Amino acid sequence: MTTTPTTTATGVTRRTVLAAGAGVAGAVTLGAAAGVQVLFPDLPLDGEVLSRMVGQTFVDTQTGARLVLATVDGFAGAAATAEQFALVLVADGEPLPAATRTLRHPDGDLRVYLGPVSPDGLTLEAVVNRAGGAR
Repeated sequence: MTTTPTTTATGVTRRTVLAAGAGVAGAVTLGAAAGVQVLFPDLPLDGEVLSRMVGQTFVDTQTGARLVLATVDGFAGAAATAEQFALVLVADGEPLPAATRTLRHPDGDLRVYLGPVSPDGLTLEAVVNRAGGAR
């Protein structure tokens, strides 16, 4: 009777692979049970999608500041499109400096560069223009 070895040249067995997989699954399950968000989807940087979120609150993951999406506008009075728009958010506390921020929302994370546009530093804007070259 011949037997096949269960160990490879690296010393890894099926048992160790299965145990590692069970450990990862257990950690994910425990994290979810404890209320820890394991994966958080990204929101698209899309003016049409974000315009439906006007009035909703986002939280800056770095500072904890709460920001309300005040407007999503197009350029030169036009309606916002998926490719061309400006976001205006209003912070509820301390002024925020210009920075690339991750804004958490129940539907996902929005990664965007925001700069202050008001003297008090509480109103921030992001301008997105992916329309290509001049026309």
